[in-house]
Amino acid sequence: MKVEFNDQGSVSVITVTSTVFEFRRHNRAIDVAFLLTPEMTSQSSGFFIMKTILSGKTMHALRAYKHLIREAKR
Repeated sequence: MKVEFNDQGSVSVITVTSTVFEFRRHNRAIDVAFLLTPEMTSQSSGFFIMKTILSGKTMHALRAYKHLIREAKR
């Protein structure tokens, strides 16, 4: 699972990329980020290579990034 953070000023973007073999881990990480962080939006695409883009205010995105990194290490 690959997690990238991109700060674009007042709005930040987090890109989570993983393979089909990490399907449950990918979904769990995204769910944890949504449950513990307010005001985030997402776009998901792909099947064999799953890619989810989370965007929101920088403060909330940093918090979501912290949770995503923690879940990716599990």
